[in-house]
Amino acid sequence: MAIRRWWLVAILALAACWHRAAPGPMPDQNVITEPEIRASQEPSIYDVIAKLRPEFLHDRGPIELVGGARDVATVFLNEQEYGPIAIMRQLPADDVAEVRYYSGIDAVTKFGRAYGTGVIQLISRNH
Repeated sequence: MAIRRWWLVAILALAACWHRAAPGPMPDQNVITEPEIRASQEPSIYDVIAKLRPEFLHDRGPIELVGGARDVATVFLNEQEYGPIAIMRQLPADDVAEVRYYSGIDAVTKFGRAYGTGVIQLISRNH
């Protein structure tokens, strides 16, 4: 009987000491890091984004009935406007260290009122 109690105490002690490491912080889904870019092995930064975070590229439809403006993000290279999304097809993935997506409100706060449809900011490796 004493042996059974000893085993029970030992098992309870081990169970009390057993713990799972706390999970690390969740990666920011609005950022594509340099290791992710390299691991994708895609030729252009557009292809990297299409593979890893296709939601960055979505056309959310017309925002202006009369003028026909579309709800698509504008591309920035570092801190300067670079152009429409299609221009990223010409930019080699190896030239980019990081990609950040800013939704409408965040883009307006960081880049100004003209960018309420969102911004895809590319941070160059030579920045």
